[in-house]
Amino acid sequence: MASITPPPGWGATPQPQPAGSGAWNTPQPQPDVWVYAGFWWRVWAFLIDAVILSTAEGILSLFFGPKINVDWEELPIPDTSSQTVDVVNIATTSLPHANPISVLIPHLHAGSEWHTFGIVLSLLPMVYCVMFEASSFRATPGKRLFGLEVVTLQGEQISHPRALLRFVIKAFLSFPLLYIGVLMVAFTQRKQGLHDMMAGTLVLRHTKPAQIAPFPPHN
Repeated sequence: MASITPPPGWGATPQPQPAGSGAWNTPQPQPDVWVYAGFWWRVWAFLIDAVILSTAEGILSLFFGPKINVDWEELPIPDTSSQTVDVVNIATTSLPHANPISVLIPHLHAGSEWHTFGIVLSLLPMVYCVMFEASSFRATPGKRLFGLEVVTLQGEQISHPRALLRFVIKAFLSFPLLYIGVLMVAFTQRKQGLHDMMAGTLVLRHTKPAQIAPFPPHN
């Protein structure tokens, strides 16, 4: 009879073990299995990825970010003595018999290159997720740290277009709609979020089967 490959989340088919008369049956080593990754496993992986991305964005901003120029404007303020003037109305307030004083107001100028750099930073999470999940790594570093992988419904490596579709749906549907698309992971049978369902993907977790000691046979 031909062997049947178990679906994701079931692990390998156990092999029959020869029983010894009057002795303990030595448990055979079982292969590791893949199970559907639950909600909290994916939350912890997301937090690790968020820390990595924040660190990368900070380093890029420090070394490659556009320079910010500060121009100072001197704004005269009348000495009101016993009168109180709202700071918002200072520029339009004219008080007689006042001794002029002034404050410096900063104006920040980043230049047009700031917009380009902002676009690069906004695209960094997309490049990060797509390139890692569509590679032979099959997961972002955060997911890999907890033994998670993103695969197709057949358990295969996902393509770059599929990884991009998954990210776009997650960024523009799963997260903005009150995180409902993400919370679905906790309630669906195969632990799929909205982005997983629409992109045809699964997130699996690598684990070891529970070891159960057999009972000795009765004489």
